[in-house]
Amino acid sequence: MKQIKTFFIISLLSVLQVACFKKPATDLPEPEPNEVPGLVTAAGTPDEATAVQKNIGAAGGTISSADGSLTVSIPQGALTANQTIAVQRISNTNPLGASKGYRITPHNTVFAKPVTISFTYSNDDLAGAVPEALGIAYQDAQGVWQSINAVTVDKTAKKISVQTTHFSDWTFFKSFELTTSASMLAVNGTAQLEVVSDANFLLASLEKAERPIAQKQSMTAAFVKSWSLAGAGKLVPNGAAAVYTAPSSVPNAPNPVAVSANIDLNKKGKFLVLAHIKIGNDGEISVRVAGGEWFTQAASPVVKIADNYYMLADSDGDEKGRYITVRWQGAGTGTFPYKSPHNNIGTHVQYLITGGANYNCAYVTVTGEFVASGGGVTITSMGEADGFVTGTFLISPSGTGNFMQAGPNVEGKFKVRKSW
Repeated sequence: MKQIKTFFIISLLSVLQVACFKKPATDLPEPEPNEVPGLVTAAGTPDEATAVQKNIGAAGGTISSADGSLTVSIPQGALTANQTIAVQRISNTNPLGASKGYRITPHNTVFAKPVTISFTYSNDDLAGAVPEALGIAYQDAQGVWQSINAVTVDKTAKKISVQTTHFSDWTFFKSFELTTSASMLAVNGTAQLEVVSDANFLLASLEKAERPIAQKQSMTAAFVKSWSLAGAGKLVPNGAAAVYTAPSSVPNAPNPVAVSANIDLNKKGKFLVLAHIKIGNDGEISVRVAGGEWFTQAASPVVKIADNYYMLADSDGDEKGRYITVRWQGAGTGTFPYKSPHNNIGTHVQYLITGGANYNCAYVTVTGEFVASGGGVTITSMGEADGFVTGTFLISPSGTGNFMQAGPNVEGKFKVRKSW
């Protein structure tokens, strides 16, 4: 498959073209913030079967989520008697939420001393944002997410923390970010970009302990001072929004190109937010094992045969020797679970490293039963707008080794051109 060799030379230090668009150097006053009602959302639903539980008493202790992303630290004296504390991962209904939410129970527990809730974040969680944009919020009894304004950010450990005296559903979120309608474009394709925040974002400067999170909206244009493009193509800015048009041929480097917005939030600081857009013809598949680093590889177009869909990322004999195959059965968007491994049709994912590990969507249990893994392939778009099929997959657990024993979880994401 010579036609899908991978070219991922990504360097913002090597810029083929830089276009800057600046506003007049006039100091615009910061608009007066007026609090609007927080957005009411439904409670999240659990996406793991069981919660992590731990008995903690007057001596204090810590408990972490099963994926290690959230940690609750309870100091000595916060509890007067033993209490079973539970943490369960849930879907994130925060309008600005990043990653997953977590339910910490019991909700009616009152602590004599504040406890600390900490989230770890990844580079993927920071897409379009900066660490200073991250916040932590809980969902109140009315269904409104309340942001805790006193947030501690540890950039070295990639951790954010708050203190609280109660439990609820918690999540971390991005107070502001640069969004893009496409992280991958074909040649001559276009993407819409916008700097957004929630309507009550500026209220953090009013010395309030909390603020309700409202609907995500375009940031006030006065705060967006300039836009820049590093790479080939054309950028047309308009206040807090911009339109990027890809070049007529796939550029060598930099690719992906980088679009940035320079924002000045007065007392909150000055920040540069980035969005990367890959220019290519067919698309790519990314995979990671046990929450590790992502590996990305060019993919062949999605092929449709009846109600089955196939895509492949092939190393084509390079030194990495990696292969990713994704197949699902069923039309439209949604999640398609893996079928019985004894049946050679249906949804299937495999990640193979030549001379190394092999991860499959079926495994052998401790009792010797050969079963399908949990998870499946989730399709979020069939390419009606841009011609790219997008989605994710999860293998939980994977089958690894010669005996297909239960191994680590494998996650994937893809954006691949459809062939029909």
